[in-house]
Amino acid sequence: MFAVLVFVICLEMFLHVMEHTTKRKPKYTDMLHKTTQELMIVGLIYLLVKLCVSTGLAKGNGLSSRCLGSDSNDKKDLLMLLGAWESSVEGSTLTLLQADKPMPSAALQTPTQINDWRTNRRSLLIPVHKSDEIVELFTDEFPDDANDIMDILRAEIAPLEVWLSVAIEYYLQGRTDQFEVILDQATMPEAEEIYNDDAARKSRLKMFNAWVSHYVNVMWNEDDERRREIPAQKAVALFQKADRIDAQCPNTLVGKALMFMAKGEDERAERFLKNVLIADKENLPAILASALLHVRKKKFVEAKKLYQEAIVLHPKSPQASRIRMCFAYCCYQMGCVDKAKAVMKYAAALDDSNVTVMMANALWSLASLPADDRLRSMQDEGKRDLRCFHHIRCMVRPFSYTHVVMSIGSRFMALVHHAHALDPKHPSVLNHLANHYFLQWIPLPGTVSVVRGSAIATTTHDISNDVVHGQLICIGDKYIAYVQDVSSRSITLDVPFKEVSRSGLSISRKLYDQMNTLASNAYHATQVKELRAESCYLIARGHHAEGKYQEAFGYYYNAARSMPSYAMPWYGLAQMYYHQNVLEKAVVYLEKTLKLFPDNTDVLLFLGHVYRRLGRKADAIANFRRVADLDPGNVDALIGTAEILHVSTERHEQLAAISAYVAAQRVLQNAMEPVPDGLHTNFGSLHMRVGQIHEAIECYGLALNQKTTIAAIFDVPAVTEANVTVLYNLALAYEKLGEWRASTGIYKAILETFPWYLDALLRLAVLERDVGNADKATTLLDQALAQDPTCATACLLQANMHFAKREWSLAQKKYEAVLGMKQPDGGMAMKNDPYTFLSMGNIFMSNIGEKGRYVKNMTLSETYYKKTLSGHAQNVYAANGIGIMLAEKGQFDKAKLVFAQVREAAPDMPDAWINLGHIHMAEHRFGEAIQLYQVSLAKHYKGQDVSVLLYLAKAYYEAKRYSECITALTKGIHMAPQELKLWYNLALAQEDFAVATLGETSASVAKSSRTMADVQRAISDLQRAQRIYAFLDVAVPAETSSKKAHQIEMDKVRDHAKFCHETLEKASVHLEFERQREEKRKADAENRRRMVMMLEDEQQAQLVAQKEREAALELKRAQMLKATQERLKAASEAWKQKEADHASKTVKKSSKKRKADVSDDEDDEEDDVVGAIPAAAASSPPPAKKPKATDDLFGSESEHEDDERETIHGTNVSPPREMDDKQHAELFGSDSDDD
Repeated sequence: MFAVLVFVICLEMFLHVMEHTTKRKPKYTDMLHKTTQELMIVGLIYLLVKLCVSTGLAKGNGLSSRCLGSDSNDKKDLLMLLGAWESSVEGSTLTLLQADKPMPSAALQTPTQINDWRTNRRSLLIPVHKSDEIVELFTDEFPDDANDIMDILRAEIAPLEVWLSVAIEYYLQGRTDQFEVILDQATMPEAEEIYNDDAARKSRLKMFNAWVSHYVNVMWNEDDERRREIPAQKAVALFQKADRIDAQCPNTLVGKALMFMAKGEDERAERFLKNVLIADKENLPAILASALLHVRKKKFVEAKKLYQEAIVLHPKSPQASRIRMCFAYCCYQMGCVDKAKAVMKYAAALDDSNVTVMMANALWSLASLPADDRLRSMQDEGKRDLRCFHHIRCMVRPFSYTHVVMSIGSRFMALVHHAHALDPKHPSVLNHLANHYFLQWIPLPGTVSVVRGSAIATTTHDISNDVVHGQLICIGDKYIAYVQDVSSRSITLDVPFKEVSRSGLSISRKLYDQMNTLASNAYHATQVKELRAESCYLIARGHHAEGKYQEAFGYYYNAARSMPSYAMPWYGLAQMYYHQNVLEKAVVYLEKTLKLFPDNTDVLLFLGHVYRRLGRKADAIANFRRVADLDPGNVDALIGTAEILHVSTERHEQLAAISAYVAAQRVLQNAMEPVPDGLHTNFGSLHMRVGQIHEAIECYGLALNQKTTIAAIFDVPAVTEANVTVLYNLALAYEKLGEWRASTGIYKAILETFPWYLDALLRLAVLERDVGNADKATTLLDQALAQDPTCATACLLQANMHFAKREWSLAQKKYEAVLGMKQPDGGMAMKNDPYTFLSMGNIFMSNIGEKGRYVKNMTLSETYYKKTLSGHAQNVYAANGIGIMLAEKGQFDKAKLVFAQVREAAPDMPDAWINLGHIHMAEHRFGEAIQLYQVSLAKHYKGQDVSVLLYLAKAYYEAKRYSECITALTKGIHMAPQELKLWYNLALAQEDFAVATLGETSASVAKSSRTMADVQRAISDLQRAQRIYAFLDVAVPAETSSKKAHQIEMDKVRDHAKFCHETLEKASVHLEFERQREEKRKADAENRRRMVMMLEDEQQAQLVAQKEREAALELKRAQMLKATQERLKAASEAWKQKEADHASKTVKKSSKKRKADVSDDEDDEEDDVVGAIPAAAASSPPPAKKPKATDDLFGSESEHEDDERETIHGTNVSPPREMDDKQHAELFGSDSDDD
C-alpha cells in the first residue's frame, strides 16, 4: 500500500522535473504528465485513507470507545457499531449498544480501478527513434514477460518517462516483479551513457522514488519486524542513489518520511516533512503526509486544518472525494458528527465509485434505524415489509413511515452488494456480507408438516441435496432445530417439535459455508488488526452455530488475541468455556465484557446463569434483578430468579420465587404470548413446597390445559410423555390433601401407560403401607425391584417396613443389600450411602438391650454413625444418634449439648426436642420433659403423632398427673386404635388414678379435697381398665402373646385385671364414706346459707331505717330553709320602707340654716352607718327608730330581745352577744356530722 504512495510521490517529483522538457517531446509529454500526476494523487490519498483505517476509521466491527474499553484519550479514536450485531447461538444472545454519535465504518483496500485506467481502455505511446511515428501499445495487451516491451524501448531508445509509464502499468496490474525488472534495467550504469542529459537525470530520480515507494509499501504490509528490515535496506540504498542526483528533492524527502513512519519513527518523519513545507508550503504530498502523521498522533484538529488546506489548494483534484472523506473522519473524531455526515455525502456525490464513502453513508443510514429494523435490514435482501398497510390514514401518501424505514434498510444491503461489485476484495464489504449471510435464512423449496411431540417433519419437496446432517434449519418463523437425518420426503430433528401441530410451514437454512468464505477472504485482504479480528469473530460464529465448538474456540481466541479490546470474542469464549464446563474462565470473560457493557441484559443474564451453576446464589440473583430493573419485561430474568429461589428452604425466598413466577406469567399474558407449561409446573411445585396445595392443583390443571377440582379428579386425562410428570405432581398434591383415592387413581393411570414409571409405583406402595396393607405394599415394592434391581428406594422402603415391625434381621439384610448394589456400569454408587449407614446404626442402637450384646451393639452403632458423619459432616441425624449413645452411657450433660446443637442446626427436626425430653425424664425433671414433648408435638406434628403422644403420656404418668395422661392416651387411641400398647397404657393410667383416689387414708381423706364425684370417676376408671385388660387378653393371640410381639406381658395384664376386680369390691366403702361426707357438707352448707340470709335481712332493715332518718332530716331542712327565705323577704321590704322615710325627712329640712344643715347631714351619716352595720358601736346615741328598723331587718326570736334593745340604747353600749347554737341551728340548720 505505502509502496504505491511512495511510488506516486516519486511520480510527482518526476513531473516537476519534466516540466522544462515538455516542449521537446510534445507527442507523449502531455499524456505522461497527466498520467503521472493522477497516479501520484491517487496513491497519496489512498495512503492517507489507509492509515485512517489503521487508526480506527473503517472497522467492520464498528465498536465505539466505550465498547472497546479504551481510556479517555482514545475514546474518540474508535468507531461504534452501526449495525445491530446479534449472536444467537446456544440460546444466548449478545446485542451491542449504539453510541450517541455514530460514525460509519467501512474498510479501505487496494483499489482495483483508478479512474480511466479501469473504466476506459488505455494505451501507451512509444516514439520511433529518429522518426515522427509512434507505436501504440494497449495496457490490457501487455505481455507477461516485460523483456518483450523492453526490447522495443531499447530499440527505439525511448525516453525514460516511457520506461517509467510501462513500469507503473505493470505495478498497477499487480505484477511487481516485472515492475522491478523494468526499473532495474532503466537505472543501470550502461543506461546512463545513453541518457545523460539533465532531463534524464530527473527522470532517473523519479524512477528511484517510484521504486523505493514499492519497498516502503512492503514495509507497511509486513508485521514481522525482522522481515521488515530487508525492504528497508533496499529502500535506503535507493534513497542514497536518489540523493546523489538531488539531495534536496522534496519528493525524496517525503518518501524518507513515509519510510520512517513505516518503521514507527514518527519524530524523524516529522523533521523531513517540516523541511519540505518550509521550502514549499503548497507542496501537496508533504501536506497530505503531514496530515497523515497528525492522524497517527490523534491530533485531529491539526490534521483537519491540513486536509482543509489541501482542499483549498486543489479543489478539483481527481481525488477530491477521498480528501474530503479524510476531512470527514477528522470532523467525526472532533465530535462534529453532523458536519462529518454532510462532508461524507458530498464526497459520495463527487465520486460514486468510492466504495469507502459508499459504505460510510450506508452505515450511517443504517444507524438511524431502530434496533429491530436495523437487524432486519441487515438480514433481508431488500424486500419490502407490507404489514403496515392497515395503519395508513392519509390516502394522499400511499406509503407510511414504516415503508420508508424498510426502504432505507433494503437500500443498505443494495449498497453493500453494489460496493462488492465495485470492489470484490474490500474487507469491510466482505465482513458485512458475511454477517448478512449469518443472519439471513435462505428459503428452501416446498413446505413441511409437523406434529407436536414428534421429531419427524414431512416435506413436500425433496431437499435432501440442500440439507445435510447437523445443519441448522428454521421451521416457520422462529422454530430452530438441528437436522438429525434427512430423506427425500422427511427430516428428522434433534428434538421433538414443541409447538402446535401445523402444516404448510416454510423451511429455511443458513449459508454458513458462504459466510465463512467471505469472512476468510476479508481476513486475507487486509492487514488491519481490527478488521482481521472481526473476520475471525464472524468465522467463529458460523462454526459455533454449526456445533463445531473446537473450531469456534480457535477463531474466538484468535479474534481476541488480534484485538484485545474487542469484546465480542470475549463473549464467544465465555460460551465455549461454559460448554466445556470451565465455569471459572467463563466468569472471567463475562465479567470483562460486563465492565464494558454494564447495562447489557444478555451479558447479565448469561453471567447470572454461570453464577448459579457455581453456587454463587447472591451474585446470580443480583444479576437477574439488575436485568429486571433494566428490562421489566424480561421473562428470562424473572424465571431465572424464581428457579434459584425455588430450591431454597427459607419460606420468604420461596414466596419471593412465587412472586417472580407471577410477574413472568403476567408479562407473557400482557404480551399475548402463551405461557409455557413448564412455568405452570414449576409454579405448582413451588406452591406445594410452601404448603399451598389448592393453588398447586390449580397450576397443574393449567399445565394440563384442564380445570382440576376435587369433584373432577377421577377424570384423568390421557397419559403421555409430555404430561406424565405433571400428573405425578398432581397426584402428590392430592395425596397431601388426604385425597388418597384420587392420587391412587392417577398413579394407576400412569402405570397403565408407563409400567416402568417407578416413582408412581413407589408412591402406591407407600399409600398401601400407610393404610395398613403391608403385604400389598411389599408386593408393589417387589415389582419395582423386579423392574430395576438397583432401585435403592424400593429396597429401603422394605427395610423400613421390617424396621417398624421390629424385624431387625430382615431389615439389616435389606440395608446391606442396598450397600452392595451395583450400577449398570459396575460401580458401587450406594457403597457409602449415608441413609443406609444411619439406618444400620439405628438397628444396633435399638437392640442394645439384647442379652450379651450391649457393648457390641453400642460399638457397631457408633461405627455406623461415625461413618455417616465422615462422609457427610452436616448430617444432623447422625449427630443425633451420637447424642443418643452418650445419653445411653449416662453422659447426660454431653448428650444435652449435642442435642442442643442439633436443635440449633435443624430447628424443624423433632428428634432433638424429643431426646432432650427423654433426658429430662431420666433426670426426673418431668415438668421440663412435658414442655419439650408438647412443643415438639405442636410444632412438628400438629398434635397428630402417636409416638410423641405416648411420650407425653408417660411424662404425665410419672408426674402423677393422671388426668392429662388419660387425655393424651385417649387422643392417641383415636388416631391409632390398632396400637394395643396405647390401650394397655390407658388401662394402667386409669388403674393408678383410681388407686390414688381410693387409696387415701382416713386422716389424709379428711384433709384432702376428694369428692364423691372423684370416687365415682375412680370406680368408673377401674371398670374401664378392667374391660381393657379383658380386651387385651382376648385381642392378643396366644402364639404372639410374647413381649417381643406387642411389648405387653400378658401375665401382668391378668394380674392387673385381678387387682381391678378386687379394688372394685372394696370401693363401696370409699363410696359410702364419701356419701356421708357429702351429706355432711350439704348440711353445713345449708346452715351457712341460713345464717347468711339472716345477716342479710338485718342489714336490709338497718338500711331501711337509715333511709327513713335521712328522709325526715331532709324534710326538716327544707322547712327551715323555707322559713328563712320568708324572713329575709320581710326584712328586705322593711329596708325599702326605711329608705323612703329617710328621703322624705331630707326634703323637709332643706330650708334650715346651713349650719343646722351640716349638723343634720352628720346625723344622717351616722344613721347610715347604724343602718348598714346594726351591731357596731356608735359615738352618739342614735334616733329612737333606728334600733327598731334594725330588729325588723334581721329579726330576733331570742328570749333576751328586750335586754338587747336596752343595751343598744343605753349609755353604756357594748358589742352584741354571740348567737347560741340553738339559734344558729334554727336559722341555718345543723352542721353536725350525724345530721
